[in-house]
Amino acid sequence: MNTKVYITGIGLLSPIGNTVSEFTESLLHGRDGFRPVLSFDTTAFPYDRGALIGEFPQDYADVVAQNPSWETAEHYGVHCATRALADAGLTSDDLDPFRTAVVVASSTAGVETSHHYAESKLRGDLIVGTTLVHTPGTATSAIRHSLGLRGPQASVSTACAAGSNSVGLAYDLIRAGKADVAIAGGVEPISMLSYSGFTLLKSLTHDALRPFDEHRDGTGLGEAACIFVLESASSAIGRGATIYGEVAGYGISNDAHHATAPDPSGRGAVIAIEQCLEDAGLEITDVDYINAHGTGTRYNDVMELTALAGVFGSHLKNVPLSSTKPLHGHTLSCAGSIELLVCLVALKGGFVPGNLNTDETMHEFVGLFMPKDTVEMPDMRVAISNSFGFGGNNTCIAVRRYVTNQ
Repeated sequence: MNTKVYITGIGLLSPIGNTVSEFTESLLHGRDGFRPVLSFDTTAFPYDRGALIGEFPQDYADVVAQNPSWETAEHYGVHCATRALADAGLTSDDLDPFRTAVVVASSTAGVETSHHYAESKLRGDLIVGTTLVHTPGTATSAIRHSLGLRGPQASVSTACAAGSNSVGLAYDLIRAGKADVAIAGGVEPISMLSYSGFTLLKSLTHDALRPFDEHRDGTGLGEAACIFVLESASSAIGRGATIYGEVAGYGISNDAHHATAPDPSGRGAVIAIEQCLEDAGLEITDVDYINAHGTGTRYNDVMELTALAGVFGSHLKNVPLSSTKPLHGHTLSCAGSIELLVCLVALKGGFVPGNLNTDETMHEFVGLFMPKDTVEMPDMRVAISNSFGFGGNNTCIAVRRYVTNQ
């Protein structure tokens, strides 16, 4: 099959807004969500701030109250999946349980339970009936269970590429005719484990996340959950759904280079980007905006711009490019999902988000179109989003603005 795949619903919890309109306003005005981390002791880490979800909506509190034994990742996932379905104008009763896929990414789902268990053991507490079988698949299972879905299911844990991989896999399932509807995205609570890991790798910033800046010194972590409803064209158009955009193409590759460091040549990233463009039937001149992975780390930023130059050549200087991580943080397995949302709202609103904190562009890449502040571009039609993760995982996903009767 070669059906078009549309995004018809969005459920969101993020440091810069819990609705699409709030999220869009924060992007437009460069409002970031970094706050002091209070949920664990940060004295051992070089940076004591994170991009954190602010106030939670009442319906999220209801999910927590009804499921007190769940982990935070499960609460986030079920809340956002329910919100996304409602946004799409659907209920679980509207779904064919065997033709609805659930594909959710997470790096830290399962960690919370293990951490609490270890703390209890160290204190010598009596532990009765504790369930330790919590894995990155916990959030996926909670969503499937809550909605009574029995179709294709996958839990994706490909590090910082996972949020894009989850949407890409859902897109593939629909195009292959194995599902009509998919619930897909990423779920990533803040975690002391993540801070510890990035500190040990010397990849956590000391003061600010500065993508593509000559003086960048590391990334700034965040938390978020972003879940989409994807539908086949026949499903979405047949019921008159509101359409946010079309998932137009998807590319995936692996560096086979190092456990954490990217291949400096960018060859794996080039493959993923070129696959994505080919899958979408796009030429490089068709791309109106690039949402970069842009972590603000020394090696990743060089690799990414090297790869983009390898694909786009001299045309790269004409394509606006930005990393929005200084606003919503690096949300790890949710990064690809929340940055796909950035592309959707940018296309709809006709603007390119700025590169907050990027004051001195990397010297070897001076001359690229990387605006510091928001730029209006009302005629944009196509955006791509890059996601690169530990283990050499590379993903690129393309979205096209939906135009009625296109």
